[in-house]
Amino acid sequence: MQTWKSWWVGIFRWIRPKSNGLRVGRRTATYIRAANAARTQQNWAKAAFNYHMALAIEPHLRHLWVQLGHVEKETGAIDRAGAAYEEAIRLEPQDVEPLLHLGHMAKAWQQPTEAAAYFLRALQSDGRNLQAISELARVMPDRDHVDAVFWVSAMTVLNIGDRIAMPEDGEPLPDHPMMFDVTDLLAFFGQRRLPTGIQRVQIEISLALIGGQADTQPTFCIYSSARRGWIALPSDDFQILCRLAKQSDDGDDPLWIDQLFRIYRMIAAARTVRLSPGTTLVNLGTSWSDRNYLLDVRTARARTGIVYVPLVFDLIPLIEPTWFMGSLVRDYRAWFGSLLHSADGCLVISRATRQDLLDKATERKAPIPTNAVPVVPLDGNFRQEAADIAALQTYGLDTQSYVLLVSTLEPRKNHIGAFRAWMQLAAVLDEATLPHLVCVGGRGWLNDELHQMLHANPKLQKMVHIFHGVPDDRLAMLYEHCLFALYPSFYEGWGLPVSEALSYGKVPAISAGSSLPEAGGSFARYFDPYNADSIAATVRTLLNDETRKAAEIAIKDGYAPRTWQQIAQDLLTKARTVTPRNLDSLPHLSGPGTWFLSLSGQTDDNIMWGEPLRHGHSWQAPTSAGCRVTGDDAALWFYWSGGSGARLHIHVAAGHDAASVSANLNELSCTFQGNGDATILSFPLPDVHGPIKVALRSSGKDLVVEKVEITSGGHAPLRPFNAPAAA
Repeated sequence: MQTWKSWWVGIFRWIRPKSNGLRVGRRTATYIRAANAARTQQNWAKAAFNYHMALAIEPHLRHLWVQLGHVEKETGAIDRAGAAYEEAIRLEPQDVEPLLHLGHMAKAWQQPTEAAAYFLRALQSDGRNLQAISELARVMPDRDHVDAVFWVSAMTVLNIGDRIAMPEDGEPLPDHPMMFDVTDLLAFFGQRRLPTGIQRVQIEISLALIGGQADTQPTFCIYSSARRGWIALPSDDFQILCRLAKQSDDGDDPLWIDQLFRIYRMIAAARTVRLSPGTTLVNLGTSWSDRNYLLDVRTARARTGIVYVPLVFDLIPLIEPTWFMGSLVRDYRAWFGSLLHSADGCLVISRATRQDLLDKATERKAPIPTNAVPVVPLDGNFRQEAADIAALQTYGLDTQSYVLLVSTLEPRKNHIGAFRAWMQLAAVLDEATLPHLVCVGGRGWLNDELHQMLHANPKLQKMVHIFHGVPDDRLAMLYEHCLFALYPSFYEGWGLPVSEALSYGKVPAISAGSSLPEAGGSFARYFDPYNADSIAATVRTLLNDETRKAAEIAIKDGYAPRTWQQIAQDLLTKARTVTPRNLDSLPHLSGPGTWFLSLSGQTDDNIMWGEPLRHGHSWQAPTSAGCRVTGDDAALWFYWSGGSGARLHIHVAAGHDAASVSANLNELSCTFQGNGDATILSFPLPDVHGPIKVALRSSGKDLVVEKVEITSGGHAPLRPFNAPAAA
């Protein structure tokens, strides 16, 4: 009997449920299943309760402490989330995952020193962790604002020594220099290696500026949110990184990893650049991920006299938001609304994009002069050295047997239109006559319908090939041996694949809208991207050998792409034509309204986004509650063009810690002191038009400005405040 009992006990032990590969008890497993289900439904409180119950039974389950940290963070219980991550670290000190989560959490809560400490601890456990070093480089405080012991520990872990030649620290730039912000590109390299369209343009322009014959030597830099300024990159190392990026999609290549580490180590140890009057700062990306970037641009423009000129590739998230993820549209909308009040001008890549920008700026009542938006066309020579034709066989292709479509798989690129055209062609052409369609590009987003269409049509599957992660030399080979190129995109800022195809002497069959006629000129063949019949008819025309070869001869004889050195010099020259417009770019307030400084102000075009009102380094990043103010370097700055009798109301709230704030407008001042309280600081606005600057000074870390309101009459504050009788 005892033998049978032991046997059954063994069987039950053997079939005990598992969690993350570990055997757990049945009660524990029940709580874990309930927690996982609640997490899937985003019921964070219920998930946290069930993870707590499971851990009360089996507190040794490290992975559950990590999950508990995640869901507690989602509930807003930051202290409990931190405690859960710390317990996971105690159970497995060498595991860097909880440390990375703690670092990201501190970074999100605008605690760069604490975030840097967590990322440093992660590197101490895993000295080759790319995420840890890239994040440390971004949040590392300036050496003058950090504990000496921490600084020494960081330099030791980063192995900063004689083997790395550090750029000169804190040196002012020469008079009227050109600085190129490549923050976005470095952030991209931290996640991926092989560049896509925008990154390719940034790389080619950067390489042309470094190694070309431009009439000035530019400084490349990245923005540091922790240091509220820009850090210069060593040009030679940045050049090596750009060249390596083009060679392969292998993110684990030791040469690539070593160069990334080298760059990040230098960034972590360097001081910020001392900007000089007359500096032109050209952003080759967008930098919308950091919510204080444009604030610091505005502050630098006002105090140092720099000119800020971003390169704008397109405004498509504003034109058709359904083509993108909701979070991207929200962030883009907020970025653009702030950009209009932060830039002296914009470089754009096509006449169509310039018109889009001018139209959207006017819609938002922040018009930009046309002469402040020069066009730098991307009509460059994209031809690269091609891989050997033998590599074509690795893709299962023969020369001249396919049409090439190069694009990320996303709704705007209209792969579905191409697939429908191919199905129509398959119905009227025999298999030997119809070339295959080769799609090369990133995996993209919102493309479930595309994949469902492929799975539902076996015949289409045989005609369509999709390849991801194709390096430059193999992409060049695919261009060289295709019949022609297809680009059915609904909307573009320029259309890089069109210029690519022409660079290889191939005829591009493309959409007839947005900027694409500028890219294709007389050398392309055009169709209506919304009409599969039109796409199919254009493709069928180019299947005629005589027609296609005549078009190729026209390209060979008449198409003259610019070199990247020429494009880079064009960009330099046109950036210099942009002049300062500090006061002209201030937000114009002309009557009653409410301007939100919380993230809720990004959710709807009808809500007025108050972020562009901010100036100074005491502002922290916007949160769901509003904007924190810490210190005495914060102001609200705008141009008042309204009438008489209006009043300005600043809605502020103190958190758990006691805080006080004072606001000053001309000779009037308001003060407020509270703990967990909210109030309104109220001023009469002058009867005359002109710039208004309200200085804010805070004595606490938990003071939040929620919104700014203008009313046409009086407005009673929520609680008393000290103010002169005139207020």
